[in-house]
Amino acid sequence: MKEKFILHPSTFTLAFMLRADLYQALAEALAEPPDWLAVPGRDWPLFESANCLAAASASARRAVQPLAEIRSEPLAVRRARYAGLFAGPSRPRFCQYESEALTGRVLGEAAAAVERHYQRAGLEVVGAELPDHASMELAFLAHVAEQGARDLERDFISQHAGRWLPDLGRALARSGDEVYAPIGQLLAEWLEECAGGREPDDRPDAARHAPRATRLPVIPQATVCSLCGFCAQVCPKRALVIHETERETALLLFSTHCAGCHQCERVCEAHAIKMQPPTASQQSLGARTVLRQSPRARCRACDQPTVSLAELDFVIARIGHPMWLDYCSACRPLFEEQP
Repeated sequence: MKEKFILHPSTFTLAFMLRADLYQALAEALAEPPDWLAVPGRDWPLFESANCLAAASASARRAVQPLAEIRSEPLAVRRARYAGLFAGPSRPRFCQYESEALTGRVLGEAAAAVERHYQRAGLEVVGAELPDHASMELAFLAHVAEQGARDLERDFISQHAGRWLPDLGRALARSGDEVYAPIGQLLAEWLEECAGGREPDDRPDAARHAPRATRLPVIPQATVCSLCGFCAQVCPKRALVIHETERETALLLFSTHCAGCHQCERVCEAHAIKMQPPTASQQSLGARTVLRQSPRARCRACDQPTVSLAELDFVIARIGHPMWLDYCSACRPLFEEQP
């Protein structure tokens, strides 16, 4: 999906960011299978997004366990599975274009209407894919969610995505496919939930009575944390999440998920994390806290973002500052070949 829209991150709330992440992960899952689709479902960005939204969204909460149970599979096998569902060899089992789903014709009026939506938002379709492909429409929803444009998000769901993608999702759910059935179920329920106008913090009563941790992780001295991400990797409840945009890396705490197990505190070699009693704001429903954030360094050759400056400073403090640290992994070999 990265080549289809050129998106420039802006300032937005965590709620919008999490919604955008889920849309984007669904978009990638319904395009040609990305590398991450081959690993176990628990390691998918789609699982992480659903898990982060589980306390606030019934559809995300129901998706967490089915996604977590998906086993790993070689990428070639995943792609063969995708081709069997969406690409043929004769007529595909499941249609991925709005025009074809609604009228039986590819490149119908829906495709042109969708493209006009993109143009009004200042976006241009790049690449060979048609504008009304499922992945393209979901990528557009990711963009408008990231911008916090809830009215535009609802309008696009009402006029386009909501008219056919929930049907595609339910059809995939009925297929019984161990990979795409859970994805389809989440797609259908998430879009229907969004179309209903429920905001992320409209939590059901069951979530309001979830047990709360008596102590939560904090980082009293921000510069001690290198944003290595080990704390997020060991957190059994995914209460800690590393989130990256093109500009910044952040360590987020979802306090209502935290079990107070202290694993993050124990794994932190720098002893940056301390467990302390929660503040009043952290006790509120759906509380999300930025524990640490840092701008990302950029490659000297191609200007693509690399690691966070916090992590870069950590490495430099231990090994010095060799020139190769200023380059991304793609450009580094070119730099090393220079005489």
